[in-house]
Amino acid sequence: MTTTYFSDLVVEFLHQQGIDKVAFNPGASFRGVHDSLVHADNAGIAPGIVMTCHEEVAVAVAHGYHKASGRHMGVLVHANVGLLHASMAVFNAWCDRVPLFVLGGNGPVDAGKRRPWIDWIHTSQNIESVLKDYVKWCDQPVGQRATVESLYRAFKLMNTPMHAPVFVALDFDVQEQPLEDGVRLLPASATEPARLPALGDEDLDDLTRRLLDARLPVLVVDFSGRDPGTVAPLVALAEALGLAVVDRGNRMNFPTTHPLNVSHTGTDLLAEADLVVALEVQDLVGALGAILPLTDQGTPANGADLVTIGFNELLTSKWAADYQQFVPVTRAVAADTAGTVAALRAAAEDPDGPFAAPAFVERREERAKVFAARHTEARTDWARQAEETKARPRIHVAGAVDEIHRAVRDEEWVLTNTGSLTIDGWVKKLWPLERPGSYLGLNGGGGLGYGLGASIGAALAHQDDPALCVDLQADGDLLYTPSALWTLAAYDVPLLVVVMNNRLYLNSTQHAARIAGQRDRDIDRAHIATSFYDHPVDFVTMARSYGIHALPRVERIDAVAPAVREAVAHIKEHGKPALVEILME
Repeated sequence: MTTTYFSDLVVEFLHQQGIDKVAFNPGASFRGVHDSLVHADNAGIAPGIVMTCHEEVAVAVAHGYHKASGRHMGVLVHANVGLLHASMAVFNAWCDRVPLFVLGGNGPVDAGKRRPWIDWIHTSQNIESVLKDYVKWCDQPVGQRATVESLYRAFKLMNTPMHAPVFVALDFDVQEQPLEDGVRLLPASATEPARLPALGDEDLDDLTRRLLDARLPVLVVDFSGRDPGTVAPLVALAEALGLAVVDRGNRMNFPTTHPLNVSHTGTDLLAEADLVVALEVQDLVGALGAILPLTDQGTPANGADLVTIGFNELLTSKWAADYQQFVPVTRAVAADTAGTVAALRAAAEDPDGPFAAPAFVERREERAKVFAARHTEARTDWARQAEETKARPRIHVAGAVDEIHRAVRDEEWVLTNTGSLTIDGWVKKLWPLERPGSYLGLNGGGGLGYGLGASIGAALAHQDDPALCVDLQADGDLLYTPSALWTLAAYDVPLLVVVMNNRLYLNSTQHAARIAGQRDRDIDRAHIATSFYDHPVDFVTMARSYGIHALPRVERIDAVAPAVREAVAHIKEHGKPALVEILME
C-alpha cells in the first residue's frame, strides 16, 4: 500500500484551490512538498513548477501572474535564508495590494529532530517575523491539523479586501510525516472570501446630492482596474455625470484616450474643483496635490469636498508607512468597488432621476467640452514632444516609447512592466491604454528586481492566448535579478523584453544632481557611483548566454521599430522570448 504523506495533502490543497502553478528556487526545507509535487502518483493534481534561480524572482513571477490573470500562483521559499531573499518582492506585492500565497519551509521546530549544523541554522523561532509587518496574515503552525487550518485561513484572508500577501511556514518534520488518521481537507468553499457590500443607501444619497450640486466634480482613480470588469462601467459613469477623470495609474483604470481623461494635463484646469471623489486611491495627498493647491493638512485649499471610497483603512502596517499622509476627508466609505460603480451608474443614468434634469445635462455637457479640449490639446502636445526628440543624436525615452508602440500597435499587446517612472510617464502619454488588463502598473514598493520576473509571470498567464506581452525593462532593475533570464528561456515564455538601457540608475543620478545643485557643487559629478558609463553591460550577450534570441543592440531611433518588429515576428513564429536592447540617453 502506498503511503500518503502530509506534503501530499498540501499539494492536494493547492489543486483544490485552483492553483495550477507554483514558483520556487529549490530548497531543502520544503523538500517534502517538492517531492509531492513531482511524485508520479500526484501527476493528475500537482500544479506545474516554475523554477527560478532566486526567491525574489519567484515572488515577482507570482506577482505578475496574478496581476495579469486574477489567478494565484503559489510560491515556496526555503527556510529563513530563502524568506530573507524573498522579502523585498513580498514588500512590493504588499504595497501593490496583490494577494500572494507564500509557503515557507522551516525547522524542524522540535530540536530533537534536527540534524547537526544545517537544521539548526535553517530553523527559526517565529520565522514569520521576517515579514509579519508587510503581509496580511502569517503563521507558524506545528502539527498537521493546525497546518491545514492555517492554509485555509491564509487563503481566505488574502482574498478578502484589502488584498495582500500571506505567509504560512511549513515545518520540515510535519511535511515529511505520514498523513495522520482523520486529517483531511476542508470543503473548497471554506476559503470563500468575506465580501464588502456596495455603497449603502445613505452614502449613495449623500454622494448623489454632492454630484448634483458640484460645478466641477473630479473622479480620481488608482487601483480600481485591478478588476478589469470595472473599466467599462466606470467610463459610462464618467460620461453620464460629466466627470473630469484623473488616473493615478497603478492599474489600467480608465482609457488614456478618453476625452474625459485629463491626467497629466496640468493643475490650472481643475484648480476650481469643488468635489473630488477618490476611488481606491492609495496616495491621497499626492493625487490631490497633482490637481489642486493644498493646505498643510493635505486638504484642498479651496475647500472642495473630498469623498473617499475604498479599502485603505482596512489594512495598514505598523512598520511600513505606505498608508501615506493622513488626510481629514469629508466622507470616507468602505465599499465594494464594482457594486459601488454600478449603483452610482444606475442613479446617473436613471431617465426619471435628478441627473436627467435639463439644468444638470447642460452643465455636464459644457464641462465635458472643456475637458475634451484640454485632453486633445495635451495628447497632441505630447506627441509633438516625442517626435521632436527623434532628431536628437542619442535616443530619448519619449522617442523610444513612441517607436516601440508603432512597432506593436497592430498586435493585441499587454504592457507587463514599464520599468521606471520616466518610462511609465511617457507610456501613459503616448500609448493608447484602452483595453482592460492591457497595462499592469508598476511594482508597488519601489523595489528594484521586479520587472522581468513579474513580466514572466504575466506572459505565463497569457501563454495560451494571442496577447503579445511587452516588458519595457529598465537596465538597472534587470541587473538586480538577471537570473530571471534563465526562467524566461527554460520555459519558452513568449515575452518581448525591451531593455531601455541608459547606463544609469537615473533616479539616483537625478538625486545626486539635485543635492549638488542645492549645495552649489559640481553637478557633472552626479554620475559617479550611479552610472555604468565606465563599465557598461552588454545585455545582448547576456541574453544570448541564457539561450534567448537577442537582436543586435539598437543605437539609432530609426532602427527601434524595425528591431522590435523582428523580435515580435520571432515570438509569433517560435513561441519563445526575444530581447531588444536600446541604448539611450
